[in-house]
Amino acid sequence: MSTVRYSIAVAALAVVSAGCVVQETRPLPQMQATQATQEVGEERLIDVGIRLFDPGIPKEVEEDPEKADEERIYPEIRRAEARYIPTRLRETLVGTAQWGAVRVVPSQVDSTDLIVSGEILESTGAELKIRVRAEDATGREWLDKEYEGPADTRSYREGGNLGRDPFQNVYVTIANDLLAARKALSDEQLETVQRVADLRFASGFAPAAFEEYLGKDDKTGRYEVIRLPAENDPVLERVAAIRERDENLIDTVSDGYTAFSERMDEPYSNWRRYTYDEIKAEEKLKAQARTRMALGALAVAAAVLVPDSCGSSNCARITDAVRYGAAAGGVAAVMSGLKKREESKIHTETLKELSSSFESEAAPLVVDVEGRTLRLTGTAEEQYAEWRRLLHELYVEDTGLARGSSVADGASGATSPGAG
Repeated sequence: MSTVRYSIAVAALAVVSAGCVVQETRPLPQMQATQATQEVGEERLIDVGIRLFDPGIPKEVEEDPEKADEERIYPEIRRAEARYIPTRLRETLVGTAQWGAVRVVPSQVDSTDLIVSGEILESTGAELKIRVRAEDATGREWLDKEYEGPADTRSYREGGNLGRDPFQNVYVTIANDLLAARKALSDEQLETVQRVADLRFASGFAPAAFEEYLGKDDKTGRYEVIRLPAENDPVLERVAAIRERDENLIDTVSDGYTAFSERMDEPYSNWRRYTYDEIKAEEKLKAQARTRMALGALAVAAAVLVPDSCGSSNCARITDAVRYGAAAGGVAAVMSGLKKREESKIHTETLKELSSSFESEAAPLVVDVEGRTLRLTGTAEEQYAEWRRLLHELYVEDTGLARGSSVADGASGATSPGAG
């Protein structure tokens, strides 16, 4: 009887194992960002600066390639994504016609009407999770939230929706949340945001000249307009001219990031599609390996436990055959599971190779701005800082301040709005 029960149990487990398969993700509903249905008033056309994202690379992953494989965090990919994701979000915002100028900007830019920053928490071909924060020029927080979503696999299929980013729903949700935050503010509040942004930029060059116009609340930490300078204020006119040059440079930098995004789009799309396939294949193989090894162990154990209580030589031969067959089948199942695990490792290595090849394909861009060459990589922030120093030199030439002084130190020599 025990032999029969054993045979039935093994058969039942085999049926269960046959049903252990990874199910395909259903196509996601395709969300659309809220479009402007009529012309948006000038006071509500807030300019948006989207900073390059924090790639979210843990120190231990940066230092240990094996840890990178284990966590599926590839530094070379993450650093490229830190430029790519802000560009995708920018395109989504621009497409709504709800905003003023929308740019991807270096982290030093802090005097735009609205600054959006973010961090990549998880990014694979199967899942995207990011944290996004938005704060306007007055210091008011608009957003501080985590966004995540699975890939829309239609973007990965031949003849599928290849023109749509697999994580477009994530960008759409962020865009709609930003719009909701803007709608919660009055026209007067939004006008104040724009004025504060202008005054913050001006005070960066001439703090003493603009300290009587711009204040900061000690309790809330928010900037506020104390009073407005005269429209024909000479210092304001000089700073306005410098700001126009700065915005032109930022436009060029933002266009460079857009071009970089377009250039990396094909290899990155391939990487994400292959990564998705690899992840799903690896998950399936691991599940099969675990099942086969578990069933094999059970079969071996059951073979050992087959009772020896037989009253005839014929019964003994049957018992030995059952024990041998179960043990042999169990060992074969364990070996099959180990083989599947090795196949899983091969897929992991494929991911690593894809990441390395992607890094070489998605090379940084080099742009020329007013005779100055800027290399748009992780050091673009330093390049922008150099540009701001150049702007300060131009301001020094216009105002007669001592050469070599810092923005703050040089401007502190001004004693009135008309100084210099």
